[in-house]
Amino acid sequence: MKSLKWTFAVAVLLGPGIGVASAGPLEDVFYPADSNGVLPIERILDQARASVAGTITEVELEQEHGKLIYEVLILTPDNRKVEIEFDARTGAELSREVKKNRPKKED
Repeated sequence: MKSLKWTFAVAVLLGPGIGVASAGPLEDVFYPADSNGVLPIERILDQARASVAGTITEVELEQEHGKLIYEVLILTPDNRKVEIEFDARTGAELSREVKKNRPKKED
């Protein structure tokens, strides 16, 4: 099965504002012309922020087994990485994985 994947990095700039790097036009990422019922990314980011304190570092919209899923990666103040998957059409949280961030080795 062909996998459809859009990846873009999200950085929090000046408080709640975000910056996005994308291969295509920015408006296509936030409001796809043919959204197929996909929720706007702002709603998913708001849910992620309300759920986990920290900085959103990455967001992916991908198709897995015929279902569109937003994956949001958050770096918490205590240096953990939290990955939350949301159903892109309903906004329901599908899974959450917490990982400790390894400290960088000093030279």
